[in-house]
Amino acid sequence: MGKSQYITKHDKSTKIVLRVTIIGILANLVLVILKSVFGFIFGNLSVLSDAVHSASDLFTSLFIIVAVFISSPKRDKEHNYGHEKVEYLFVLFFAVVIAVVGGLLAWQGVEGIVSPKKSEFNWYLVSVTVASMVIKEGLFWYEIYYAKKTGSEMLKADAWHSRSDSLSSVAVLIGLVCANFIKTNIAESIAVLIVSLMMFKVAYDIAKPALNQLTDRAASDKTIEKIKEVTLSVSGVNSVESLRTRLFGKSIFVDLIIGVNGNLTVNEAYEIAETAHNALEATEELTIKHCVVSVKPSNEI
Repeated sequence: MGKSQYITKHDKSTKIVLRVTIIGILANLVLVILKSVFGFIFGNLSVLSDAVHSASDLFTSLFIIVAVFISSPKRDKEHNYGHEKVEYLFVLFFAVVIAVVGGLLAWQGVEGIVSPKKSEFNWYLVSVTVASMVIKEGLFWYEIYYAKKTGSEMLKADAWHSRSDSLSSVAVLIGLVCANFIKTNIAESIAVLIVSLMMFKVAYDIAKPALNQLTDRAASDKTIEKIKEVTLSVSGVNSVESLRTRLFGKSIFVDLIIGVNGNLTVNEAYEIAETAHNALEATEELTIKHCVVSVKPSNEI
């Protein structure tokens, strides 16, 4: 894929991410208001804590908007390859937020199991909680769809943050329903503890690929084999002498040394290298942002 094509695709993806994020912000704002009002009126701490969780979703969504502009693909004097890796710093931030919220929920769950409190069934609170669960689950599928379409790890992380909020609402709902029978919040506390463990798993799954990006991990074996296949298909390339790759955002960087006939002129060898370079960047499935092809004399025919 050529450089201009890459930037055009990135710009389109940026607009989609911004649109989806703004819709998420509006949905979370409505939920924060509803949960806070009803939780305060009926003095229910679990619904109020769920409102705080939705507020954290609102907070991280605002960070996405900031991150989208900071991680623009445009180069500058201080950042010759652009700013895309900033996205993965924000993804790590999301993972930490989810882990922290999971830790707070775990503490709340253990405390509720050790010292259960009285709880009563309330249709208003149940209705608000069900509405939250449905909206947040819908938001998760909406965000995850566009995360896959645009390749945005930030949007994917935010989608899982929405899913964690949906799960916490499930825990609150279980507690509210069970309160009708056992009159305490122990069932809710157990559910909250289970949800917190799920959130730790989500945080790990989000953080792992971000760390791979920030530590310049190589491309997958499948991608490397494809690079070799495309390179060797170019007329005049006798061998792939050296191949190094590193992940860079949603794309990869390639450093390649090819073997060519040692009797060729400099211009002829250069043309072969240029053809290999163009062939690799034109292979859309490889999503190569930058490729350097060097030549080495080879006796192979």
